[in-house]
Amino acid sequence: MGPRKIDPEHILDAAERVISRTGAASLSIDSVAREAGVSKSQVVYDHKTKCALLEALVERQIRRDQQTTDSFVRDCAIAGSSHAQLFGRLVAARKRPHQRDRSIAMAVSVSLGRDEILQKIMRDWMTSELEAVSNGPKPTAARMAYFALTGFSCIERFDFHTWTDAERTEILEEIRAVYTTYPA
Repeated sequence: MGPRKIDPEHILDAAERVISRTGAASLSIDSVAREAGVSKSQVVYDHKTKCALLEALVERQIRRDQQTTDSFVRDCAIAGSSHAQLFGRLVAARKRPHQRDRSIAMAVSVSLGRDEILQKIMRDWMTSELEAVSNGPKPTAARMAYFALTGFSCIERFDFHTWTDAERTEILEEIRAVYTTYPA
């Protein structure tokens, strides 16, 4: 019988659990292997280093977020929204970030300064986001609203503040107003 094939998603799930439970500083190949119930060599097979593991985790989180955003953008486009790319992102932001998302954000912030590949992943994602919201009517207004949305999201993901549902709704409506009332 050949070696057991480990699902890479199983390894990333284990990494998320380690980060959520004990913080980004405790993320290691060993801790992930223990959490996943596999050997260290099985983790190293897919992710050669802790940095590579974190990069894979961030790429997966971006894909998850993008799938959610794309779904809301499609809904807004079908509904005839004046700026589906921006308003879809605002709708996606109504959902409070999961603790897992906050933990990953903290792990990224800890590692970002010294990991050039991770920096590139984040720069590429941000470039894609800015292009998406800039390709539509009132691109300057859309960017200003997106900058406000990004600030709001960062405050939440880094767990600096938690708003009530009513406050969230109000803030997101105010961000929408940045776009709708911004001079053309």
